[in-house]
Amino acid sequence: MSKLAVSIGVLALSSIFFISSPALAHNELVDQTPSGQSVVEAGAIEIRLEYSEEPIQTAFGEGNLIAIANAETGEQIGPACARVDGTTLYTTVNIQDPGMYKVLWRNASDDGHIASGEYSITVENNTGYETDRVGNQCFDDNGVELEAGSQEPLTQKVDPMNGFWNGLLLGVPFIIGGGVLGAYLVIRRSSKSKS
Repeated sequence: MSKLAVSIGVLALSSIFFISSPALAHNELVDQTPSGQSVVEAGAIEIRLEYSEEPIQTAFGEGNLIAIANAETGEQIGPACARVDGTTLYTTVNIQDPGMYKVLWRNASDDGHIASGEYSITVENNTGYETDRVGNQCFDDNGVELEAGSQEPLTQKVDPMNGFWNGLLLGVPFIIGGGVLGAYLVIRRSSKSKS
């Protein structure tokens, strides 16, 4: 039997096991309210995410999470939390400023896999809605408020200067090193041609 035939056989068998693996049966998002790219009115906005399977129960503020973030800056507004009702995760977020927002979610499947994702919504404020408590308001069953600082955010604020500084830190050594190497090669070539 040739090595090629053995390789093809091994690949075929491994792909069958990989495709039929139960670990691939993750809990998938099948519906959301408000839907992606929709326009909603400012205020207390209920977010409901429907999954293909019931998420596993986790401690409040862990595992099954929903948060809202400014789409432009990436900054999460308030903590991340969600309630579970069958196959649905839900929470209510307060938004007063018009603009684009990202709905961020994280889901714990019964196979132990943590899935996450996001989608965008646009908020308009035609009613003059105002609140001093923007973002996700998370209270556990005992009425204790979950603070955003006590958990890792689902997104990080984007620093527009971050790329500049990284490029500068990485680029300057290459420019200096290239200049030194170039000067060395020119001097070496000059001394060889004089000899």
